[in-house]
This record gives sequence, structure tokens and C-alpha cells, in this order.
Amino acid sequence: MKILKASSLVLLAALLVPAVARAQEFPAEPYEFLQAKLAAEEGHFDEALKILDRIIEKNAADPVLRYERAMVLIDAGNVARAETELRAVVKTNPDFYDANRVLGRLLLDRSNNDRTKVDEALGYLQAAFKANPDDLSTGLAVTQILTSAGRNADAERVMATMLERAPDQRALNYNYALILTKLGRGNESRQYLERALAADPTFSPAIQQLLEIYQQQNDWGKAAETLQPLIEEDPMNLDLQRQQAVFYLRAGDAEKARDRFKTLAAADPKDTRSQYYLAESLNDLEEYAESEKIFRQLLAATPNDADLLASFGLSLTGQKKWDDAAKTFNALLAVQDVPENLAALARTQLAYIDLQKGNYEAAYATAKAVLTFGNKPNPQAVNIALEALKKLNRGNDAVALLQPLATTYDSDPFIAARTIEALSRANQKPVAQRLALTQVKLGTRNAIAATEAYVQAGDSTAAIALMKYATDAKPDDLDLLFELGSVYERAGDRKSAEATFLEVLKKNPEHAPTLNYLGYMWAESGVNLDRAHDMLSRAVTQEPNNGAYVDSLGWVYFRLGQLDLAEKYLTDAAKLLPRDATVHEHLGDVLAKRGDAERALQLYRTAITLDPDAKEVEKIRSKIAELEHRNQTSQR
Repeated sequence: MKILKASSLVLLAALLVPAVARAQEFPAEPYEFLQAKLAAEEGHFDEALKILDRIIEKNAADPVLRYERAMVLIDAGNVARAETELRAVVKTNPDFYDANRVLGRLLLDRSNNDRTKVDEALGYLQAAFKANPDDLSTGLAVTQILTSAGRNADAERVMATMLERAPDQRALNYNYALILTKLGRGNESRQYLERALAADPTFSPAIQQLLEIYQQQNDWGKAAETLQPLIEEDPMNLDLQRQQAVFYLRAGDAEKARDRFKTLAAADPKDTRSQYYLAESLNDLEEYAESEKIFRQLLAATPNDADLLASFGLSLTGQKKWDDAAKTFNALLAVQDVPENLAALARTQLAYIDLQKGNYEAAYATAKAVLTFGNKPNPQAVNIALEALKKLNRGNDAVALLQPLATTYDSDPFIAARTIEALSRANQKPVAQRLALTQVKLGTRNAIAATEAYVQAGDSTAAIALMKYATDAKPDDLDLLFELGSVYERAGDRKSAEATFLEVLKKNPEHAPTLNYLGYMWAESGVNLDRAHDMLSRAVTQEPNNGAYVDSLGWVYFRLGQLDLAEKYLTDAAKLLPRDATVHEHLGDVLAKRGDAERALQLYRTAITLDPDAKEVEKIRSKIAELEHRNQTSQR
């Protein structure tokens, strides 16, 4: 005999309250019937039953009377006789909703989790729900029984029916999300959990499930937002505030993170985790002096804290304090039992520091030792090793370095792309082509990576040919079509690029990457500005925190001569992408146009420090020279 877990039916026992009026129609002998009802309500069950017995004797075929007698028997504690009465009612009246519902609940309550008895109860509850699909309590009981029996697909169908009738009901949305997860469709559960929270923003079970999903999807902003109602409900809960601040930091909102961690650290000077994250936030905001001060204070207390050393080393590397950074990473490697991932990080960063200092042989040797970690490629180490070989004029050695990795990790798009690029640069084009065609067969991501490898190698012809091959095989894959359009544009074939992007939008008018790319392309060229504005507005509506999209919208406003809106959106873009040279240059152009030469010069000079490509550097320097000349002329 199969037994259900007792915990799985706890909810069902609580659902024994009636969902609607008990009787489906008013019975015969209304006066005596009302007397029986009043007697039962006053607890005079024997009197009520005698009256009902007399009425039933005259109206033996009336199912409502027999149903009411069963209800009085339940109230009187004579459950066995009530069960017999209800069975007789549903036998002659199988569509009697109330009788099926109560009998099902009664049998379930008396099942002791016996599978056979539970299944019998399920049959009656299903009949009741079929007769009255608006009875969500019974429908929920049905789904609970089905899921406890492992019949998740059946439970999902019942729950979907209920959601059509009550799409905003908290419990339905939450339980439906759980069923989807059990069916392996967890990616669909997010919207139903969000509906549950819309009904009750402090519903903890849904919050916990959503936080897991948001973290898996790197949607840190939504994670932070989800915690806010709990924080407002319990403002003294510092753990919740700390967790939200971490989410702000990971979402890229370093200002909110900094402010929250400052408050937390001030509230508890012993809260070293908040101090640590405060240093991280300050570092992201480029407030390096204060960040470094906190890191050093923490390390003075715990000099062998591996996480602290790793974070401080990365901060120093970001500031280009190469010697201090190297000293910190060497200290990390000296920590006893340092975690393997942090040891690999330290060695990779030491290779990068040597590369930046011009110690190319050392950079290559150190990077080569950590090309893989945890049975996976280490992309940063691979890139450092390849760049060191390039600086040493040993470009031909790149193929030898990469081929063993390409053999071991033959489906890894990054390794394949770097190998294709190296083969192309070494003029081993047939070998590169074979590898590239193999990557196309592995899927969209691999095909795009292989195409980008040709772009990096300067072989636009091969890049276009490969992507045309991929799109011919999958003409409805919009990511491939988008990539083809971008390759055309970068190759200088703007006509083909435009045609390809319009083809994407014909298939999906709201494809945000294409709306942004084509809209920006037109804005740069000064053509179709109204259409460009419409497309870029739609892209930003879809992804308001996408800094590239916000920059494009600001730029089209600049081209349209709407400088107030241009400044607004480009300022927002600079907050979203604080280390993007193009955004700073665009905002500088707006301010220069408005006559604010001082701020424009500041933005141009910042842009040059953000590693733009060589052509952009020359263009920005030309703008700086022009503004400085204009300032000197105006001062004469």
C-alpha cells in the first residue's frame, strides 16, 4: 500500500470549509425544512434529523434533502452515516456539485494518506470542480492531490484552468509556478511568481523563489526591488538591507550601494562585511582613495583574508597601480590553503600586470600556466598569452598555443574563435574555414563567435560568407540575421546592412538590438531621423537600463537638434556606462554645442582615458584641440 507524505495534505484539511452555498436549489416542504435548519444551527441535531427524516419520507427522490441530512450528520459528529448518505446522493445524481465536493473532502479527511482512499476522494473532487470551475478551493485541492501523486502535468492543466478565471489570485499563481518548476519549465515560472507578488508584495515564499530566479538571470535590479516591501515592513532588519545593497552593487547601481553600506557600517562598526562592500562600491565609483583606505584597514585586522586580498588587488589593478597590485596578488598566493579559484585569479592578474609593464616573456609564461581552470578555459589568461606573443612578434606561435585547447574544448565558442582568428592571421585559411563551418553546426552562439573571429582578423569577406552560410541554413534565426547586418555595416556595406536589418524587423518589429543598431546607424548618417527616433524610443522602452540604447536615443535627439533631451539621455547613459568612451564623447558634443566648453573638454579628456580605439582617440583629440583653440581666441 502506497502512503502519501502527511505534509503534502496539510493544506487539504484546511480546505474543508464550503466554497459556496451548500444546497443547489431550495427543497420541498420549505417551512419544515427551515425548522430543521434552525434546530441544527442551535445544536439540536436529533430534532433537526427527525424533521428531515419526515420530509424525506414524503420526498424520497429529493437529493437536496438527503444532502442537507448529510450535512447535519457531519455537524452532529456522525461522519460514517453522512458518508453513506452522500454516496447515495452522488450515485443517483452524479452531477450534484455540493455532494461531490463535501464527499470528496470528507473522504480525504478520513484517508489517513492512504493512496487508494485519496484517489477515491480525488474522483469526487474532480467531479465537483468540473461542475463548478469557479470553486478555486476545490480546484486547488485537486492540484495538491495530483502533485503529491507525481501527476504534475495533470495538476498543471487544472491550475491553468483556474488561472484563466482568477489570473491575479496569489495562491494560484504561486502554486502554478511551483508546478512549472517540477515539470522542468522553471524558466516560465517567473511571471507567475511576479503576479503573486503583485497581489501581496510581502509574500515571502514567492520572494524567495523569485530571488533565486533573478540571481540565476543576473537581474540584480529586480532582486533589489523585490526586497523593498519587506524592508519597509521591517525597517530594523539590517540583514535585508545588506542583501538589497549587495543586489544594488551587482546591478551596477554603485551609488545606492555605497549609500546603504555607509549607513550599515555606521550603525555597526564591527560589521566588516558592510565595510568590505562599501569599499567595493567606492571602487566602482572611482572613489579610490576612500576605497583603498577601507581595504587597508580591513587587511590590517585580517591580513590573510583571501577575498579581501583578491578584491583589493583588482582595485589596484583597475587604478593601474601595477607594483602595489602585484604585491597584493603575491600576498594572496602566500595565504595558506588559498582557494584554487583565487589562486588562478592571482596568477592571471600577475600575468596581466607583467603584460602592462612590458614584461612580455613573464606575462606569457605566467598566463600559459593557467590557460585552463576547473576543466574549463580561462579566457583572460588565453587573451594575455596571445597578446604577449603578438608583442614578442611570435604571432605564428599562437596557433600552436591554441590547437591543443581547440581539440580539448572543441565546442567552446571562445576557444574556437581565437583559434580561427589565429589560423586566419597565419594564412591557414582552409583550416580556419573547416573549423568555422564546424562551429556553425554547433549553434547560433558558436556561429556568431566564429564570424567575429574573422572580423577581428580583418577578413570581412570570410565573415560575411560564413554568416550567409549560417543564415541560409536558419533563415528565421534573428540573432544570425542581426549578426549578418552588423558584419555588413562594419565592412562598409551600409546598403546591405540596412536591407538585412529591415528584414529582421519585418520578421519581428520589436527586435530591440536591431531597433538600436539601425536607429543609431541612421542617426550617425543623419538620415531617416524621425524613423530612427521612433525605433530607438521603442528599444529603450523595452530595455530602459541598457546604456547603449539610452546613448543611441540621446544621440538621435542631438541629431534632431533637441539638445535638452539629448543631454538628459546622454547623462543617463553615462551613469549606466561610466567607463564608455563613446558615451562621454557624445555628451561632450552636446555640451560643446550648447557652449559649455569647460564641461565638454572635461568629458573629452575623460573619454581618452577610457581606451577608445585609435581612430576615436584622434577624433577626440581633434575636438579637444578645436575647443581649446576656440577658448584661446575668445579670451583675446
